[in-house]
Amino acid sequence: MPLPTLEKLRMQCRIDEDNDQEDELLLTYLQAAKKRAENYINRNLYDSDIPEGDPDGLIVSADIELALMVCIGSLYESRESGAIPAGFYLLLDPYRFINL
Repeated sequence: MPLPTLEKLRMQCRIDEDNDQEDELLLTYLQAAKKRAENYINRNLYDSDIPEGDPDGLIVSADIELALMVCIGSLYESRESGAIPAGFYLLLDPYRFINL
């Protein structure tokens, strides 16, 4: 499953579907949320194919997509706080790789 589309991100943030003024901001939030998720689970996220050299890579699933959307919605609503909801982490916990 690929990363969330702009249409899904607009729906998550309750932005009218024909309003593209926030698209660049939403894409920035998407990249930040993806990086935050990758740092939390200690794995790289991919839209489709995992490169051969990345044995711990992970294809974005529906729950990972939802975690990203939860993060983006929070960043959009409270731009200054930067607080990430607990649901983001709860959705990602099953994929977390902890290197001991």
